[in-house]
Amino acid sequence: MSLHKCKLGELITQRREKNNDDSLPISGVSKDGLIPPKQQEADTSLYNMFYRGDFIFNPARMELNSIAYNDKYDKAICSSLYEVFYVHRTDLILPEFLALIVKQDWFTRYCEFLGQGSAREYCRFANISEIEIEFPDIDVQKKTVHCYNVIKRRIELKQQINDNLAATAQAIYKKMFVDDIDFASLPDGWKISALENVAKLSAGGDKPAVYSDYPTGTCNVPIFSNGIDEEGLYGFTNKAKIFEESVTVSARGTVGYVFLREKPYVPIVRLISVVPNQMIITAKYLLFALSAIDLHSTGTSQQQITVPDFKKRQILVPDNQSLNTFMQKITPLFNAINDNKAEIESLILLQTNFLTLLSN
Repeated sequence: MSLHKCKLGELITQRREKNNDDSLPISGVSKDGLIPPKQQEADTSLYNMFYRGDFIFNPARMELNSIAYNDKYDKAICSSLYEVFYVHRTDLILPEFLALIVKQDWFTRYCEFLGQGSAREYCRFANISEIEIEFPDIDVQKKTVHCYNVIKRRIELKQQINDNLAATAQAIYKKMFVDDIDFASLPDGWKISALENVAKLSAGGDKPAVYSDYPTGTCNVPIFSNGIDEEGLYGFTNKAKIFEESVTVSARGTVGYVFLREKPYVPIVRLISVVPNQMIITAKYLLFALSAIDLHSTGTSQQQITVPDFKKRQILVPDNQSLNTFMQKITPLFNAINDNKAEIESLILLQTNFLTLLSN
């Protein structure tokens, strides 16, 4: 297979078009691609325009691979802090193939090396243009992109199925414990109780001394923090602190996000773990009950939730028969979700190996 080599600047052109249409969608960018903007009501008059097939990146976050290929919008706008470019030599390289190259680890490391500035390192269009890349003929690129997209679409399909299964479970919870319930006159055996009466709460501590970014033979216990991406996955360690099925609640920064934890794990950075008393309640019930509570408003400038405050929160506790009926209905849904998650993990590994082969 013959390879071509040249600087990226020979293949791409910076787009410098400013916003002229207030009706266009606004997008941010992260390592995961195009994302909703953080500021929904910002002045967009100076925002940058981008089109389908363009690349958008954050010069201040290229060490985190904050770059995205736009295959979502025909036309949209992004912050003026971002930079935009497009491939003008499509006779040599497909934009979709370049999208695979810029997501490789070596590209991220190179961008970090090229970053300029004192207070914060910036990797701008001029820096990226100096990066030398290798790429095969167009026919090989087309086959490579096709194979990658087959894996990508399978992942997206499985994730959509899981979203639908989760929505079905949510609808069952709402039907049984919200819509048909008169909270002024609860059924026999039902009660409103403080969380501390039905579960054990604790806050996560420091990052473990034994740590790995990826699962290994010895470090295979997940570490969870207060983030949203990847359900707050921070890394891996060798010893768990929470062994029971439970839920976690983000208590700092991104406050109020609730996730189910079905396997042993380690919580850190004050992430709140809620371990149910299995004689009274289940973790899956708590997942929906706590998700229904508005946990985002704390009344302080620094958003946070503390265990002493959170354990006083009131939740509905149904009788055992109703809870068992609920569990019988949702357990098959969660089993299917877990099966799909396992396939997604295998596909992501295949995707990662695919990109590794691409860089060799």
